[in-house]
Amino acid sequence: MNQTNYALDADNRFVIDQYNDLSPFASFLPGIAGTLGRPAWVFYVNRGQGIASFGVRNKDGAFLEFFPADKAYQLTPSRGFRTFLKITDGDQTLTHEPFQRGAGPEVKQRLYVTPHEVGVEEVNPPLGVNIRADMFTLPEAPVAGLVRRITVTNTSAQAKKIEIVDGLPQVLPYGMNQWNLKFMSRTSEAFMRVEGVEENLPFYRLKVWPTDSPQVEPVIACNSPVF
Repeated sequence: MNQTNYALDADNRFVIDQYNDLSPFASFLPGIAGTLGRPAWVFYVNRGQGIASFGVRNKDGAFLEFFPADKAYQLTPSRGFRTFLKITDGDQTLTHEPFQRGAGPEVKQRLYVTPHEVGVEEVNPPLGVNIRADMFTLPEAPVAGLVRRITVTNTSAQAKKIEIVDGLPQVLPYGMNQWNLKFMSRTSEAFMRVEGVEENLPFYRLKVWPTDSPQVEPVIACNSPVF
């Protein structure tokens, strides 16, 4: 472990340089939403784009599936948030996925941690771009949420055309719990539905609670990404 990789910056953020290559660690953002807000929990690790899982109430209320730390270190780069860039510079077109291991020694990857926020940044001189992702919970709001802000900066002297695909490879509908995910994940797919797609406001939920009971109880609440 190189102590020079760890520092406090001018904004009092804890900064970890080349975080993907250092010893793994895990933590939670505080589930505080203010007196009028609804809290969300966020589990993060120093791999990929940081966010390993998040949701409401507990592990049974996850929007992104919860894994213990040892598995989160392995799975976050592939099953957490991912960003794909297609960069056109003149006649040359390149593709790149930031925040992954193996980017090269000239590429700087940093993780930022504050008491209320976690973020990652990649400074990529060969591509001439900087990309940053900041994540924090939604305070003083009637719904629990995770806010994610992506910033891409062209650091070269030439204009570039940049196309971006960004998001999660998989999300969980409201009503899924840890037991269903671990032991009945395939069967539970029959209960899943997405509403509001035509209005560009998708709502993910189970149709009914998947309980072994003669009573059919509909699921009223939902999980939803907002763009």
